[in-house]
Amino acid sequence: MDTSIITQVLSEEVTRIIINISVFVIAVVLTRFLIVWFVNTLASNRVISFSARTIIIKVLDILIIASIIVVSIHLITASLTPYVIAVIIGVLTFLLFYYEIKEFTAFITVHLQRFTKGSWIEIVIPRTGEALKGRIIDVQLFNSVLEDLHGNKTYIANSLLVNSIIREYRPRIFLRLKLNGLGGNDALMNINMKVIDKIKGISSELPFRFEESKVFIESVSNSSTTLSVELIPLAIPVRATDVTKLTRYVINALKDLNPEIEIKLI
Repeated sequence: MDTSIITQVLSEEVTRIIINISVFVIAVVLTRFLIVWFVNTLASNRVISFSARTIIIKVLDILIIASIIVVSIHLITASLTPYVIAVIIGVLTFLLFYYEIKEFTAFITVHLQRFTKGSWIEIVIPRTGEALKGRIIDVQLFNSVLEDLHGNKTYIANSLLVNSIIREYRPRIFLRLKLNGLGGNDALMNINMKVIDKIKGISSELPFRFEESKVFIESVSNSSTTLSVELIPLAIPVRATDVTKLTRYVINALKDLNPEIEIKLI
């Protein structure tokens, strides 16, 4: 009689443990399904990259497996020891891999801030005030890669990128022209025909877009006119040969005005 009662109690206890574990596993699986669906939605809408999606799902799976093992051991042994061990392992892991964890969270933050590949940004680094300008060409697990107008690459830690001041940035080429022999009213009346139309034609032959609304007359005298022109590079990095061609074409087109040219890449 006693044996049958003990067997019945054990059977009920085993059944209860199996049911509790099953309920927990089902809840965890449903939670994973919802999180994965949300992450896939972010990736489909290009809020995060597919590489970030893969890493997030892998980390999620590791956490789910660990939680199932810990909870199952607790339910079977009716002991808090698994939780204590899990906390100790978690603390040690955090201390040993603090840098990696910090950069991983920054990696996720970078994607959530919609810094997509190809975006041009200006980064003002805190404390130093140093500014970096470039195009994001890659967002890796621990750092992001910026490429400037000349094709030089800068690797910046994701945590530093997240904590920096970020400004939108558009690469530009400023062309400053001093035209001798074009001054006074003649400069104001004929600047389009004698200068702007020619520069527009030159830019159409090179990988630059002419910004007609960004043409400014800086000064006009009886003998000369100074104006600035803004061009947008269509190909990155900007090749020195293209800048040389631009300078040569402008000099040839405006040779009657003996132009003095200053070019800045910003």
